[in-house]
Amino acid sequence: MEFQHSASMASLPSLAGFSEAISEAEEIESVKRLQQQGDAAFHDKDFAEAAACYGEALEIDNDNAQLLARKTVSNIELGEYAEARKDAEYLIKLNPHVPQGHYLLAVSLNNLRYFNLAISAFLNALHYDVKHRDRLADNVAVVAGNICNFPEESLATFINLSPAEKLLEVGINLKRANQNASCIEVLQYALDLKTLDELCQQRALFNIGAGYAGNADYELAKDYYKQCLSIALQQKNLRYEAEVYCRLAEIYLQEENLEQGIVYYVKLLSICKDLETIENGSGESCNVNLQRVVHETLSNAYKAVCDYPHALQHAKKNLEVLDGDKDKQGIRTSDLLGKAHFTVASLHEGVGDFVSSLEHFKSYLAISKASKDRAGMGRAYGCIGRVYHKLCNCSLAQSFYEQQLHISEKLSYHTMQATALRSLADVHKDQGNTDNALECLQRYLQISRKLDEFETECRAYIAMGELHQADGNPQHAQHFYEQALNLAERSHETELAYASRGKLAQVLLVSRAEKNLEKARMLAEDSIEYYLQTLEDTKHNKENTLELLEQSYKLVQVALKKLARPYKALECAETQMRREFLNTLVKNIASLGQQTEAVGDLLSSSADIGDMLKIVNNESAAVLYLSLCHSCVLSWVFRPGEGCWAGKHDQDNTIQDCPRYVQELISSMRASESQADEAYETEFRALPLQDSKIHQLKTLNLAMMKHGTNKTTPLDDKDEKSTSTTRESPSRKMHKLLLSQVECLLQGCSSVVIVADRVLTQVPFDALEDDEGCLFGDKYLLTLLPCLEALKYIHKHSSNDVTQDQTENGTGSQSSPTHPIYLDHMLRVVVPPKEQPHSIIKESEAEAPKMAQKSARPSYVSFDRNSYHVIKSPRDKVSVMEDRFLQDRELSGSTLISKTWSGRDLTSARGGKIQHYQQQSGRQRALVVGNPTLPKKLRLHGKIWKPMSELQIAQEEAHKMAHYLETEAIVGSKVTKETLLTELPKSTLIHLAMYGSWEQACLACTPNPTSQPLPDGSNSQSAYMIGVDDIIGLKLQAKMVVMSCCYGNRHRDVQLELPLAFLVAGAESILLLLWSVPDIVRSTFWHHFYLALQEGCHVSQAVAQAKKCLRQDERFRSPRYWASFCLLGGDPFISLLDVKHAMMDQLLNTMEETYLNSKKQDVLNMRTADTQESSTGSLLENLRRHLSGLLLHHTQHPDVIPNLTKLLNQCLPLLDPQSDHPTPPWSQPVPQCILRAPSAIPLLNQLGFHFQAGGSGTQDPQVVFPQWDPDSMIEPALQALKGLQDICENAECAHNLARVLDGQEKLLSGLIDVMSFTKHMSEVQLKVNDTGVSHLWGHHQARALLISLGFAQVGQLLMFDGKIANKSLLHAALLVLCSVMAEKGRAMLHRLDIRYLGINTKTPILRSARKTPIKSALRSASTIRTMTPSALRSRTPTAVRLRTAPVAVDEEPARVRSLPSLNPVKLSKNKLAFSTPWWSQPAKSPEMKEKMRLARSLSDIHIEYSRHVQHTQNWHVESVTPQAQKTLSAIGQPKPRPQVIKVKAGTTPSCIREPVNQDLELSTEAIEQRRDYSHYLLHTRSADVERRHLDAVQKIFQPYVSRRTADAVSK
Repeated sequence: MEFQHSASMASLPSLAGFSEAISEAEEIESVKRLQQQGDAAFHDKDFAEAAACYGEALEIDNDNAQLLARKTVSNIELGEYAEARKDAEYLIKLNPHVPQGHYLLAVSLNNLRYFNLAISAFLNALHYDVKHRDRLADNVAVVAGNICNFPEESLATFINLSPAEKLLEVGINLKRANQNASCIEVLQYALDLKTLDELCQQRALFNIGAGYAGNADYELAKDYYKQCLSIALQQKNLRYEAEVYCRLAEIYLQEENLEQGIVYYVKLLSICKDLETIENGSGESCNVNLQRVVHETLSNAYKAVCDYPHALQHAKKNLEVLDGDKDKQGIRTSDLLGKAHFTVASLHEGVGDFVSSLEHFKSYLAISKASKDRAGMGRAYGCIGRVYHKLCNCSLAQSFYEQQLHISEKLSYHTMQATALRSLADVHKDQGNTDNALECLQRYLQISRKLDEFETECRAYIAMGELHQADGNPQHAQHFYEQALNLAERSHETELAYASRGKLAQVLLVSRAEKNLEKARMLAEDSIEYYLQTLEDTKHNKENTLELLEQSYKLVQVALKKLARPYKALECAETQMRREFLNTLVKNIASLGQQTEAVGDLLSSSADIGDMLKIVNNESAAVLYLSLCHSCVLSWVFRPGEGCWAGKHDQDNTIQDCPRYVQELISSMRASESQADEAYETEFRALPLQDSKIHQLKTLNLAMMKHGTNKTTPLDDKDEKSTSTTRESPSRKMHKLLLSQVECLLQGCSSVVIVADRVLTQVPFDALEDDEGCLFGDKYLLTLLPCLEALKYIHKHSSNDVTQDQTENGTGSQSSPTHPIYLDHMLRVVVPPKEQPHSIIKESEAEAPKMAQKSARPSYVSFDRNSYHVIKSPRDKVSVMEDRFLQDRELSGSTLISKTWSGRDLTSARGGKIQHYQQQSGRQRALVVGNPTLPKKLRLHGKIWKPMSELQIAQEEAHKMAHYLETEAIVGSKVTKETLLTELPKSTLIHLAMYGSWEQACLACTPNPTSQPLPDGSNSQSAYMIGVDDIIGLKLQAKMVVMSCCYGNRHRDVQLELPLAFLVAGAESILLLLWSVPDIVRSTFWHHFYLALQEGCHVSQAVAQAKKCLRQDERFRSPRYWASFCLLGGDPFISLLDVKHAMMDQLLNTMEETYLNSKKQDVLNMRTADTQESSTGSLLENLRRHLSGLLLHHTQHPDVIPNLTKLLNQCLPLLDPQSDHPTPPWSQPVPQCILRAPSAIPLLNQLGFHFQAGGSGTQDPQVVFPQWDPDSMIEPALQALKGLQDICENAECAHNLARVLDGQEKLLSGLIDVMSFTKHMSEVQLKVNDTGVSHLWGHHQARALLISLGFAQVGQLLMFDGKIANKSLLHAALLVLCSVMAEKGRAMLHRLDIRYLGINTKTPILRSARKTPIKSALRSASTIRTMTPSALRSRTPTAVRLRTAPVAVDEEPARVRSLPSLNPVKLSKNKLAFSTPWWSQPAKSPEMKEKMRLARSLSDIHIEYSRHVQHTQNWHVESVTPQAQKTLSAIGQPKPRPQVIKVKAGTTPSCIREPVNQDLELSTEAIEQRRDYSHYLLHTRSADVERRHLDAVQKIFQPYVSRRTADAVSK
């Protein structure tokens, strides 16, 4: 080994002493001599001498790497590993890229038993030593064997592995030994070698992620897990996909990201089910155990985010797994089963199903008794008592609580003892035993102090305060609330701290001291801010948070009112009351695809009194604003143009529980002595409630408790204070409470809008009676609103409707053109000079001033003294010639109106097209719906509901209302969900008499005939029920919606969620019933109501008139009968005569259009068929409509889609341009299923198929295949049909996709974005508030489709359940949608093309700083325009060359943009003409070149046209003619007569024998008809070729057509 001196070596002092210096040559000789001595000693294995020699040499040259390496080896041989480690580390420092130092360090560390560091050193050596990687990998394995165990099967194959694979095995075993850091390092080196296959990469990435997770580095762990998931998804490795989902879910749950954890656990469950299906039961035990754990975890996670229905679903599945697998695997134990029953019972209690909760709690009690688990028994007793307490059965609840307390005292379980005491205190409090309750709470507080748990002690203080507050001791209550607040703040119990703030503020409001009132206001405002933030957190129960938020708002209002700041209180009231309305409005705006930022700003801001006054000033009615608080009712009055006044607040006359007092007054007003008998006279139209049984139990238990304790209510207390002679009626008490302080402010008003919240919306205000016996409804016309913001929204809708009605009735300028009025300086009407086509072109011309006639009496304006304004004439003489030409053609008459034309004002030309002549009619239309036919079995609340009978009275009511409105009622099986959602947006007056529910906010319709029932024979709720989301997604124009539904013995109060949805969707007013009344009362009211609307009046006037007529009948004078009818929303003016007149005009227009379209020649208007353009958009729209029809009827015709697919597969090879002479089959029968399906034949007709009779009859037609596909529609149709075959396997998905296909392109484009993103990037998680997702999730049809495909919302995340069936449905739906979206569909089907994301157009828009979308579009258009004919033919398929005409031959774009010598113009009926007379304008050189290029392009188009004409004739000869002449060839030929003929049986010898299979002969007339049809078919296809040829010619000249229109000429 040669000596290599260090570059830094210099002259050093002598070794003997430092007295004399030696030369550099001597130093070199000394180092060489010492090295030789050391080498000799090392060879003789005298390692000590060798180390000494090397060390002495290093003193001279301390940076000599060779000497250092040899010294290190010698020390290793001597066992001096620590010294060897130091030398190796210094050697690495000298030259870190040489593997020798890393290797020696690794050996030293291994002998020092630093195995992890030794592995790192060996890996570094492996990194730099490419030649010996296999040996170094073995060394890594040997070292790792000291800290982990290798399985025998792994060792057997280890020697045959590559270095990377060896490192992979080492890393995996290190992970098993929890050596996370070494595992990560080894596996990372294995990946860096880049020799692993994809399966090994998955293993490496998975274990690296597990290593980081073991080190609690969750961010890096998630990154590597997601990389592994991406590869697993690409390779479709379900095993690794399931493992990654499990690990990711665990990490997210540890990070308390519950929503993301739930998403991955749900995906894990889907993968487990798919694995069971694939493996046919192998590995079932593992999967069952895993599913059980996942279901249990998911139940806890859903419970943590307050999603109790999903939590209950997974808890039940966990219980099913435990019950079903007990014999196979022995999983069932008493602990697991008892825990499962306890969880299911708790969740049933959470959703309000107390009956099922009791059953499972009793099962848990039985299991606890069997296992002698006394703690479990005590817990079960407490839970059962809590359920009985919620059912208002206090006696049983007290019994179970006492048993729990007894067990807890024996076991000395202080926590359970505290819970039992708190529960017993609540029971005693409800029973009125205040002393016993106080005693229990005192013991509860003592035990909570023993527990040293601040939360329990804080709750004890709050409970003591509530008891003292209920007992009328506010000072004591304030003391305990302050104690609770201080303790909660010290212990950082945020939720309890704000609960204490609310309680303390409520007590402080009893005081009149300004200091206490200000403190209460501040505490309540702090609570408002906290609860608003809490609403965004999914871990809190939203319903409880909203209730606490409302209470905080009410406390602020009362505090501000007592602080003499009534208008601030009003702003707070409006801020609180408009939240629900604005949230519903946001959903409506999002479903329509509009921006929601403006409404979002309103939600996040407070109401302003100035804005409220602006809203009221736009109305003519006064506004009475009422806010129901806990102890009082706050009131304000708005008068338009005058201002706002606050009602007086009597602090001496306060009520302890005002909402309860108002509710009892309402119940008294509704009550009737004959109410039990009236139940048989009323048709109930309310759906069964989910908690109907629970409500009955509560009512019964309350009645028993009240009877046993003789407990009084606030209403009874007030009744006891008055004598029987002076007892006030409930209506007077309600009037005194709500209106006595403000009625004086309403004097002089005729109409009043009442803004009321919650319970006050149930009050029949028109039945409230003052001290003089006058009814409030007799003084004012009343309407009800949920908030003042709704009035602004209704006013906006009504103004838009008025503008549209004026436009359609002729007062606008869009539908019917107006004639301008020309005035001189004396305001006299003058006739403007009309220039004739033959007059000369002047330098200037005179123009009369004009004014558009927009009303019957136009407002005149002043002009100057000149009759005409002198303006300069256009300089372009060609434009003047064009104007003359258009004027001559357009204004001289038209053949369209030559027979019936009575003057120029009959029809007009706009945009170069003649307008349609039709009867002017409004949009008003009446819709009456009643008595939908419901199946015998329906799915409702997860159970089977069997409707008792049909609503016969509702059907009679519908027919009677339809007779009043002179329209046709939609009743019975016609009242489907699809029909109703389609008809609602078209109607301005709607009357609904059907099943419904206020509580569930839905209407029940007839299930769509195309929807499939569930396996048990029932129909799902989505098939027949219209909910709030369905209504919000509509755009209504209704002035009034009459809701004669949802009432009956099942409903309790009117919830405004459903009426509010109609208001938000665009309805101006809602007329509903607050409670049920006898059928005769309702029928009489409708009669007088619609009678009042005949001549026209406001709806409130009609309601008042109908009530007045009811009260004139002695039977119905009680408010119980007439006060139920309530008007919600605005007060529009409705005239039934106008509605009927508009419907008659619409009917006339429809009949006239139908008749005119049936004429062979155009009369009055151009026929609809002539005005349709066969653009790609309209073709795709028709294709979507046909596909939707196939989906809707696939259950009745299941074979039509496969047969259509087969037919199109046969057609594609015939149209292949690579085939020179395809021969079409001349005998192809049409399957009968295609003939019977509604949309099959129209689809084939659109694709170019024709049919003609085959054989002797017409029952079995034959297919005539298309000869070309000019619009390229057959391939997309085939692609869509292939997707439909998979979609039809899921009836719900097929039905939802059919509804979506009828939607707008924007909706389809957004669905493609979401589906393509989910399919191609499934590892990326979407959110419901993402751009492009929020609109889809807010749209009811799109959301229904996504849910049926497997999407679901978890918090703010949009989860896709990626099981195999859902993936197949997703691919099929994406295939269908992409087939009808042209270029975007082709780009987004097989990959995610980001150019198309969020773009509604069919072509991508390039976004860059220099290229705007418009410039990009223009650039692409100019590229096509300047393409040469040869290039165009090379890029365009043969069948579609006539659609696009090449314009220029040169590669550079043409500079000439006008042809003055030709000057092409566009006329009516889309015709083209040259307006310049022949040779009147000489062509210059640039124009001549341009015309030469156009001539060459025309030549190419004519050649293509001739070729297509010849091809069409050849196709006809080869296919249609032989098929038509199949029977004709046998005419004239002698018929063979067989000797033996088989005849049909059953005939006598005297009858004519009929042979079997006898061919019928064609008559002469039938032969002629078939010949004529053959000629007609040839003519039709040739005409289609000619039409496309003319379109191609016209497109050549289209860039040179002037944009002037006939309107410009007429001016």
